Amino acid sequence: MDKLNLYFSPRACSLACHIALEESGLDYISTSTKIRMDEHKTVAYQAINPWRKIPILSFNGEVLTETHAILSYIADLSSINLIPQNPLARARAHEWLNFLSSTVHIAFRPLFRPNLLLDREELHPELRKKGIPNLKKTLLEIERRLTGKKWALGDTYSICDPYLLVFHIWSQRDDIIEYVADMPNWMAHRKRIEAREATKKVFLKEGINAQNITDK
Repeated sequence: MDKLNLYFSPRACSLACHIALEESGLDYISTSTKIRMDEHKTVAYQAINPWRKIPILSFNGEVLTETHAILSYIADLSSINLIPQNPLARARAHEWLNFLSSTVHIAFRPLFRPNLLLDREELHPELRKKGIPNLKKTLLEIERRLTGKKWALGDTYSICDPYLLVFHIWSQRDDIIEYVADMPNWMAHRKRIEAREATKKVFLKEGINAQNITDK
């Protein structure tokens, strides 16, 4: 098999895949493709992924898209237990991953990308205003689900945990944090992830630090 190549953008959802790869013990490389600099819109990147989204994982002529799919593939390749094998526990992992990708991610859209929902720029402030209560409610559901847990699935670290980290980082952005309730369970969860060596290594590779982690 060719070496796995993760195309990532700092602080994007690809961060979860990057951390999972570092945790997995798999041999991989990573390629920076910065969304904020429109590097995902270049002809070269579009030739690899016509959908022009981040992340992708390439190997053996294959291009795998979608964070949930990439995380699952990494977990299945790794000899480290990053996803449970017990059917119910495994379903719980996918329950988390689906919730994060289909509900939590979308809840940020009215605040992050109102232009994708409305062409009329003068209506964007109203859309943001409407989106704030739903975002707050959605994030508080994560806080509730983490009550009494060390990790998303309980006592065992899994691919769900770095994905949770991504959205906590987003919730603390300078332009978002004023709309978010206090979430001590999730903050404690984040601190545990950031203390892991794999996370520290990925932050260094992606250039993520205390000064820029809350940037837009």
